[in-house]
Amino acid sequence: MKTSVAESAEDLSLLFPDNRREGETVLRQAQLVMLRMLRVIDHICRKHGIRYWLCSGTLLGAVRYKGFIPWDDDLDISMMREDYEKFLRIAPSELPADLFLQTRESDPDYDYLPLPCKLRDLNSLIIALGQENKKYARGLFVDIFPMDRYHKKHHPAYLFERTVKWCNNFICRGLDAEFYKHQSRKSLFLSFFKPLFYILKRLYDKIARRKIEANKSLTDGNCLIGRGLDIIWYEFFAYDEIFPLTETEFEGGFYYAPHNKAAYLTRFYGKNYMTPPPAEKRHPGHSVVLKPILEKE
Repeated sequence: MKTSVAESAEDLSLLFPDNRREGETVLRQAQLVMLRMLRVIDHICRKHGIRYWLCSGTLLGAVRYKGFIPWDDDLDISMMREDYEKFLRIAPSELPADLFLQTRESDPDYDYLPLPCKLRDLNSLIIALGQENKKYARGLFVDIFPMDRYHKKHHPAYLFERTVKWCNNFICRGLDAEFYKHQSRKSLFLSFFKPLFYILKRLYDKIARRKIEANKSLTDGNCLIGRGLDIIWYEFFAYDEIFPLTETEFEGGFYYAPHNKAAYLTRFYGKNYMTPPPAEKRHPGHSVVLKPILEKE
């Protein structure tokens, strides 16, 4: 049966009801919030033919636990650049009213430069180190990573692309230095140059945008797939390690995943990715404040 041209926010709210209060702990409540967001993303993507896949710790949780890593407080997905741009165009008009697609355009106060997009829940709060005084929306989130095409390692352009990404990493680390200026002299020193780093970031984004567009012409199977030129992380994958996408179980549902999950996770976590860390390291890594339920005053 065909769906309507545009499902209303009320329809998606009924299809994916908010069940955060069913969680037995604060962390589990937060995971239920993020799981609902994933279900909404999955629905919109399947409806419009948008490719995405679980990545990072979310994919690791799916493989190791068939759900969240028990102590995890975030959720990560990736999209090819063309799918990411399509999602940015379509999602805002279809999301339930309590979800917000956060970009630098939709939220002018959003200045977390390493990652350009998050889906936020508006009825919760998560604050990471250094975000205590930020004005942008800070509800629980799903990280959405744009993925770009890169030349293969033997191609001369690959070295240039790696260098470009290194420059972005340096600039973003410099901008983040203010968060850690009380912890080290290096961060304190870099924090004085924040205005300069902002100028460099604007210049970098113009260069990266041209390269992103040019690399869209690289043919499938004759390129590497990597985290976007506008974000800081470096992992690169063979095309056939990701495509064709498969599905994997996560929290009782099935969601898209890379074709070769083992190769993908080995690249991130090493060959022993199925072995959990020591007990003392099993704790949430993204929050100093976590409130999945905001009580109305």
